[in-house]
Amino acid sequence: MKRTIRIAAACVALCMTAGSFSGCYFFPEEEKLLDPPVLKVEDVAYSTYKAVKKTLVNRAATSGYVVSRLQENCTFTEDGNIKKIYVKAGDTVKKGDLIAEYSTGDLEYRLRNQELTVQKAQLNYNSSGSESDRLQLEMEQNTLDQLQHEYDCSRIFAPADGLVSFTEHFKPGESVKAYKIVAIIVDPEDLYIKANVNEDKKFTKGQDVTITIDEEDFDGTVIKTPVEAKEEGDDDTSSIYVEFKGTLPSFTKISTVADISYIKDQAEDAIVIPKYLVKTLSGQDFVEVFKDGVKTEVQVELGISNATEVQVLSGLSEGDEVVVK
Repeated sequence: MKRTIRIAAACVALCMTAGSFSGCYFFPEEEKLLDPPVLKVEDVAYSTYKAVKKTLVNRAATSGYVVSRLQENCTFTEDGNIKKIYVKAGDTVKKGDLIAEYSTGDLEYRLRNQELTVQKAQLNYNSSGSESDRLQLEMEQNTLDQLQHEYDCSRIFAPADGLVSFTEHFKPGESVKAYKIVAIIVDPEDLYIKANVNEDKKFTKGQDVTITIDEEDFDGTVIKTPVEAKEEGDDDTSSIYVEFKGTLPSFTKISTVADISYIKDQAEDAIVIPKYLVKTLSGQDFVEVFKDGVKTEVQVELGISNATEVQVLSGLSEGDEVVVK
Protein backbone atom coordinates (compact mmCIF):
# COMPACT_ATOMS: atom_id res chain seq x y z
CA MET A 1 0.00 0.00 0.00
CA LYS A 2 2.76 2.43 0.95
CA ARG A 3 4.52 1.51 -2.26
CA THR A 4 1.42 2.38 -4.27
CA ILE A 5 1.14 5.79 -2.63
CA ARG A 6 4.77 6.56 -3.34
CA ILE A 7 4.37 5.67 -7.00
CA ALA A 8 1.28 7.93 -7.30
CA ALA A 9 3.04 10.87 -5.66
CA ALA A 10 5.97 10.49 -8.02
CA CYS A 11 3.63 10.59 -11.00
CA VAL A 12 2.00 13.78 -9.76
CA ALA A 13 5.37 15.45 -9.22
CA LEU A 14 6.47 14.40 -12.70
CA CYS A 15 3.33 15.89 -14.25
CA MET A 16 3.78 19.17 -12.40
CA THR A 17 7.39 19.39 -13.55
CA ALA A 18 6.36 18.76 -17.13
CA GLY A 19 3.62 21.41 -16.85
CA SER A 20 6.11 24.04 -15.65
CA PHE A 21 7.98 23.69 -18.96
CA SER A 22 4.93 23.76 -21.17
CA GLY A 23 2.52 26.01 -19.16
CA CYS A 24 1.78 28.21 -22.19
CA TYR A 25 -0.30 25.39 -23.64
CA PHE A 26 -2.83 25.85 -20.84
CA PHE A 27 -3.60 29.59 -21.75
CA PRO A 28 -5.14 31.17 -24.91
CA GLU A 29 -2.81 32.51 -27.56
CA GLU A 30 -2.19 36.32 -27.34
CA GLU A 31 -4.08 38.52 -29.93
CA LYS A 32 -2.02 40.26 -32.60
CA LEU A 33 -1.90 44.09 -32.27
CA LEU A 34 -3.70 46.00 -35.03
CA ASP A 35 -1.97 48.73 -37.00
CA PRO A 36 -3.08 52.27 -36.00
CA PRO A 37 -5.67 53.87 -38.36
CA VAL A 38 -4.23 56.10 -41.01
CA LEU A 39 -6.08 59.46 -41.55
CA LYS A 40 -5.95 60.28 -45.20
CA VAL A 41 -5.65 63.90 -46.33
CA GLU A 42 -8.90 63.65 -48.25
CA ASP A 43 -10.72 62.67 -45.02
CA VAL A 44 -9.99 66.09 -43.38
CA ALA A 45 -13.08 68.35 -43.51
CA TYR A 46 -12.60 72.12 -43.73
CA SER A 47 -15.10 74.84 -43.02
CA THR A 48 -14.97 77.33 -45.88
CA TYR A 49 -16.41 80.66 -47.01
CA LYS A 50 -17.15 81.22 -50.68
CA ALA A 51 -15.76 84.50 -52.00
CA VAL A 52 -18.59 86.63 -53.40
CA LYS A 53 -18.82 89.55 -55.81
CA LYS A 54 -20.88 92.54 -54.66
CA THR A 55 -20.83 96.27 -53.99
CA LEU A 56 -18.77 97.04 -50.89
CA VAL A 57 -19.57 100.27 -49.06
CA ASN A 58 -17.48 101.88 -46.33
CA ARG A 59 -19.40 104.49 -44.34
CA ALA A 60 -18.31 107.09 -41.83
CA ALA A 61 -20.94 107.21 -39.10
CA THR A 62 -21.69 108.73 -35.74
CA SER A 63 -24.71 108.87 -33.43
CA GLY A 64 -26.61 111.78 -31.93
CA TYR A 65 -30.10 112.89 -30.94
CA VAL A 66 -33.05 114.55 -32.61
CA VAL A 67 -33.48 118.03 -31.15
CA SER A 68 -35.54 121.11 -31.93
CA ARG A 69 -33.96 124.46 -32.61
CA LEU A 70 -36.59 125.82 -30.23
CA GLN A 71 -36.63 123.83 -27.00
CA GLU A 72 -38.00 125.56 -23.93
CA ASN A 73 -37.95 123.82 -20.56
CA CYS A 74 -40.89 124.80 -18.38
CA THR A 75 -40.02 124.82 -14.65
CA PHE A 76 -41.15 126.38 -11.39
CA THR A 77 -38.67 128.72 -9.72
CA GLU A 78 -39.59 127.70 -6.17
CA ASP A 79 -40.53 124.47 -4.39
CA GLY A 80 -44.22 123.71 -4.10
CA ASN A 81 -47.05 121.19 -4.45
CA ILE A 82 -48.68 120.54 -7.80
CA LYS A 83 -52.24 121.73 -8.23
CA LYS A 84 -52.66 120.90 -11.92
CA ILE A 85 -50.82 120.48 -15.21
CA TYR A 86 -52.92 121.92 -18.02
CA VAL A 87 -51.15 120.44 -21.06
CA LYS A 88 -50.06 117.08 -22.39
CA ALA A 89 -47.58 115.90 -25.01
CA GLY A 90 -48.83 116.77 -28.48
CA ASP A 91 -50.71 119.92 -27.47
CA THR A 92 -50.10 123.12 -29.42
CA VAL A 93 -49.61 126.20 -27.22
CA LYS A 94 -49.27 129.93 -27.67
CA LYS A 95 -46.89 132.16 -25.78
CA GLY A 96 -48.46 133.01 -22.41
CA ASP A 97 -50.70 129.94 -22.16
CA LEU A 98 -50.90 128.45 -18.64
CA ILE A 99 -48.86 125.25 -18.46
CA ALA A 100 -49.09 124.27 -14.78
CA GLU A 101 -49.61 125.70 -11.29
CA TYR A 102 -48.92 125.03 -7.62
CA SER A 103 -51.47 124.87 -4.84
CA THR A 104 -51.46 128.25 -3.07
CA GLY A 105 -54.18 127.95 -0.43
CA ASP A 106 -55.88 131.32 0.08
CA LEU A 107 -53.08 133.25 -1.63
CA GLU A 108 -55.32 134.40 -4.49
CA TYR A 109 -57.93 135.68 -2.03
CA ARG A 110 -55.30 137.59 -0.04
CA LEU A 111 -53.88 139.00 -3.27
CA ARG A 112 -57.24 140.39 -4.37
CA ASN A 113 -57.89 141.91 -0.93
CA GLN A 114 -54.47 143.51 -0.95
CA GLU A 115 -55.19 145.06 -4.33
CA LEU A 116 -58.24 146.71 -2.77
CA THR A 117 -56.18 147.83 0.22
CA VAL A 118 -53.68 149.49 -2.10
CA GLN A 119 -56.48 151.24 -3.98
CA LYS A 120 -57.86 152.58 -0.68
CA ALA A 121 -54.41 153.75 0.45
CA GLN A 122 -53.96 155.47 -2.89
CA LEU A 123 -57.27 157.35 -2.46
CA ASN A 124 -56.30 158.44 1.05
CA TYR A 125 -52.97 159.73 -0.13
CA ASN A 126 -54.53 161.50 -3.11
CA SER A 127 -56.96 163.18 -0.76
CA SER A 128 -54.58 164.21 2.03
CA GLY A 129 -51.17 164.30 0.37
CA SER A 130 -49.68 163.67 3.82
CA GLU A 131 -46.37 161.93 4.36
CA SER A 132 -48.10 159.44 6.62
CA ASP A 133 -50.53 158.37 3.90
CA ARG A 134 -47.71 158.18 1.36
CA LEU A 135 -45.77 155.81 3.61
CA GLN A 136 -48.88 153.75 4.21
CA LEU A 137 -49.44 153.49 0.46
CA GLU A 138 -45.85 152.38 -0.05
CA MET A 139 -46.14 149.70 2.63
CA GLU A 140 -49.36 148.34 1.18
CA GLN A 141 -47.85 148.32 -2.32
CA ASN A 142 -44.82 146.34 -1.07
CA THR A 143 -47.13 143.77 0.47
CA LEU A 144 -49.06 143.53 -2.79
CA ASP A 145 -45.84 143.08 -4.77
CA GLN A 146 -44.75 140.25 -2.47
CA LEU A 147 -48.07 138.44 -2.78
CA GLN A 148 -48.02 138.92 -6.55
CA HIS A 149 -44.51 137.46 -6.71
CA GLU A 150 -45.62 134.38 -4.75
CA TYR A 151 -48.63 134.00 -7.02
CA ASP A 152 -46.55 134.37 -10.19
CA CYS A 153 -44.06 131.77 -8.95
CA SER A 154 -46.90 129.31 -8.48
CA ARG A 155 -47.69 129.24 -12.20
CA ILE A 156 -45.81 128.37 -15.39
CA PHE A 157 -46.67 130.03 -18.69
CA ALA A 158 -45.58 129.02 -22.19
CA PRO A 159 -42.48 131.08 -23.06
CA ALA A 160 -43.11 130.73 -26.81
CA ASP A 161 -45.45 129.36 -29.45
CA GLY A 162 -44.84 125.69 -30.10
CA LEU A 163 -45.79 122.13 -29.41
CA VAL A 164 -45.59 120.31 -26.08
CA SER A 165 -43.21 117.38 -26.62
CA PHE A 166 -43.05 116.23 -23.00
CA THR A 167 -44.87 116.55 -19.69
CA GLU A 168 -43.85 115.06 -16.36
CA HIS A 169 -46.48 112.96 -14.62
CA PHE A 170 -47.38 114.48 -11.25
CA LYS A 171 -50.32 113.75 -9.02
CA PRO A 172 -52.24 116.67 -7.45
CA GLY A 173 -50.58 117.60 -4.17
CA GLU A 174 -47.26 115.99 -5.11
CA SER A 175 -44.25 118.09 -4.15
CA VAL A 176 -41.98 119.44 -6.88
CA LYS A 177 -38.53 120.95 -6.51
CA ALA A 178 -37.64 124.24 -8.11
CA TYR A 179 -36.30 124.01 -11.69
CA LYS A 180 -37.42 120.42 -12.21
CA ILE A 181 -38.69 120.14 -15.79
CA VAL A 182 -42.47 119.93 -15.87
CA ALA A 183 -42.95 120.31 -19.65
CA ILE A 184 -40.90 120.91 -22.80
CA ILE A 185 -42.06 123.08 -25.69
CA VAL A 186 -40.51 122.63 -29.13
CA ASP A 187 -40.93 123.79 -32.71
CA PRO A 188 -41.83 120.60 -34.66
CA GLU A 189 -41.06 122.34 -37.94
CA ASP A 190 -37.45 123.13 -37.08
CA LEU A 191 -35.69 119.89 -36.10
CA TYR A 192 -32.04 118.92 -36.47
CA ILE A 193 -29.51 116.37 -35.22
CA LYS A 194 -26.71 117.06 -32.77
CA ALA A 195 -23.94 114.45 -32.59
CA ASN A 196 -20.45 114.10 -31.20
CA VAL A 197 -17.65 113.29 -33.64
CA ASN A 198 -14.10 111.93 -33.55
CA GLU A 199 -11.13 113.02 -35.62
CA ASP A 200 -11.38 109.93 -37.85
CA LYS A 201 -14.86 110.90 -38.98
CA LYS A 202 -14.38 113.80 -41.40
CA PHE A 203 -17.67 115.67 -41.64
CA THR A 204 -17.64 119.04 -43.39
CA LYS A 205 -20.10 121.92 -43.54
CA GLY A 206 -22.53 121.57 -46.44
CA GLN A 207 -21.95 117.83 -46.76
CA ASP A 208 -24.95 115.64 -47.64
CA VAL A 209 -25.54 112.79 -45.20
CA THR A 210 -28.08 110.10 -44.38
CA ILE A 211 -29.98 110.35 -41.08
CA THR A 212 -31.32 107.04 -39.76
CA ILE A 213 -33.97 107.04 -37.03
CA ASP A 214 -35.63 103.79 -35.96
CA GLU A 215 -34.48 102.16 -39.24
CA GLU A 216 -36.04 104.96 -41.31
CA ASP A 217 -33.74 107.06 -43.51
CA PHE A 218 -33.93 110.83 -44.02
CA ASP A 219 -31.81 113.17 -46.14
CA GLY A 220 -29.73 115.70 -44.25
CA THR A 221 -27.04 118.36 -44.60
CA VAL A 222 -24.24 119.23 -42.18
CA ILE A 223 -24.72 122.85 -41.13
CA LYS A 224 -22.02 123.16 -38.48
CA THR A 225 -18.87 121.26 -37.42
CA PRO A 226 -16.24 121.70 -34.68
CA VAL A 227 -14.25 123.79 -37.18
CA GLU A 228 -16.96 126.47 -37.35
CA ALA A 229 -17.60 126.18 -33.61
CA LYS A 230 -13.95 127.01 -32.85
CA GLU A 231 -13.95 129.90 -35.29
CA GLU A 232 -17.12 131.32 -33.72
CA GLY A 233 -15.89 130.78 -30.15
CA ASP A 234 -18.66 128.33 -29.22
CA ASP A 235 -18.35 126.28 -26.06
CA ASP A 236 -19.31 123.08 -27.87
CA THR A 237 -16.40 122.22 -30.16
CA SER A 238 -16.94 118.46 -30.38
CA SER A 239 -20.32 118.23 -32.13
CA ILE A 240 -21.77 118.44 -35.60
CA TYR A 241 -25.22 119.80 -36.39
CA VAL A 242 -27.27 118.32 -39.22
CA GLU A 243 -30.56 119.66 -40.56
CA PHE A 244 -33.20 117.70 -42.44
CA LYS A 245 -33.73 118.13 -46.16
CA GLY A 246 -37.39 117.71 -47.05
CA THR A 247 -39.26 115.16 -44.94
CA LEU A 248 -39.12 115.65 -41.18
CA PRO A 249 -39.61 112.93 -38.56
CA SER A 250 -42.58 113.13 -36.21
CA PHE A 251 -42.14 115.38 -33.17
CA THR A 252 -42.40 112.18 -31.08
CA LYS A 253 -38.89 111.35 -32.35
CA ILE A 254 -37.40 114.29 -30.44
CA SER A 255 -34.65 113.02 -28.11
CA THR A 256 -34.56 109.75 -30.09
CA VAL A 257 -31.13 108.38 -31.08
CA ALA A 258 -30.22 109.14 -34.70
CA ASP A 259 -27.33 107.81 -36.80
CA ILE A 260 -25.58 110.11 -39.25
CA SER A 261 -23.52 108.60 -42.06
CA TYR A 262 -22.02 109.18 -45.48
CA ILE A 263 -20.17 106.98 -47.96
CA LYS A 264 -16.39 107.30 -47.64
CA ASP A 265 -15.48 104.59 -50.17
CA GLN A 266 -17.41 102.30 -52.50
CA ALA A 267 -16.32 99.49 -54.80
CA GLU A 268 -18.64 98.00 -57.45
CA ASP A 269 -18.42 94.29 -58.43
CA ALA A 270 -15.76 93.71 -55.80
CA ILE A 271 -14.53 90.30 -54.62
CA VAL A 272 -15.40 90.42 -50.93
CA ILE A 273 -14.60 88.20 -47.94
CA PRO A 274 -14.84 88.69 -44.16
CA LYS A 275 -11.86 90.57 -42.74
CA TYR A 276 -11.10 87.88 -40.16
CA LEU A 277 -10.15 85.40 -42.92
CA VAL A 278 -7.12 87.47 -43.90
CA LYS A 279 -3.84 86.65 -42.18
CA THR A 280 -0.77 88.86 -42.19
CA LEU A 281 2.82 87.70 -41.91
CA SER A 282 5.92 89.84 -42.47
CA GLY A 283 3.82 92.56 -44.00
CA GLN A 284 2.18 90.20 -46.54
CA ASP A 285 -1.55 89.44 -46.58
CA PHE A 286 -2.70 85.93 -47.43
CA VAL A 287 -5.63 83.56 -47.12
CA GLU A 288 -5.93 79.79 -47.14
CA VAL A 289 -7.86 78.39 -50.11
CA PHE A 290 -9.26 74.85 -50.44
CA LYS A 291 -9.19 73.74 -54.06
CA ASP A 292 -9.09 70.29 -55.72
CA GLY A 293 -8.89 68.66 -52.30
CA VAL A 294 -5.82 70.64 -51.26
CA LYS A 295 -5.44 73.54 -48.83
CA THR A 296 -2.95 76.16 -50.00
CA GLU A 297 -1.90 79.63 -48.90
CA VAL A 298 -2.58 82.39 -51.43
CA GLN A 299 -1.14 85.88 -51.23
CA VAL A 300 -3.77 88.58 -51.75
CA GLU A 301 -3.87 92.31 -52.43
CA LEU A 302 -6.54 94.15 -50.46
CA GLY A 303 -8.65 97.16 -51.35
CA ILE A 304 -11.21 99.10 -49.33
CA SER A 305 -12.83 97.68 -46.22
CA ASN A 306 -15.57 98.41 -43.73
CA ALA A 307 -16.09 97.18 -40.18
CA THR A 308 -16.58 93.52 -41.20
CA GLU A 309 -15.56 92.96 -44.85
CA VAL A 310 -12.65 93.64 -47.14
CA GLN A 311 -12.19 93.88 -50.91
CA VAL A 312 -9.68 91.50 -52.54
CA LEU A 313 -8.06 93.11 -55.57
CA SER A 314 -5.98 90.09 -56.60
CA GLY A 315 -5.36 86.52 -55.49
CA LEU A 316 -9.00 85.37 -55.33
CA SER A 317 -11.80 84.83 -57.79
CA GLU A 318 -15.53 84.75 -57.25
CA GLY A 319 -16.55 81.37 -55.82
CA ASP A 320 -13.12 80.46 -54.37
CA GLU A 321 -13.46 78.49 -51.15
CA VAL A 322 -11.53 80.32 -48.40
CA VAL A 323 -10.74 78.18 -45.39
CA VAL A 324 -12.32 79.33 -42.17
CA LYS A 325 -10.96 76.51 -40.01
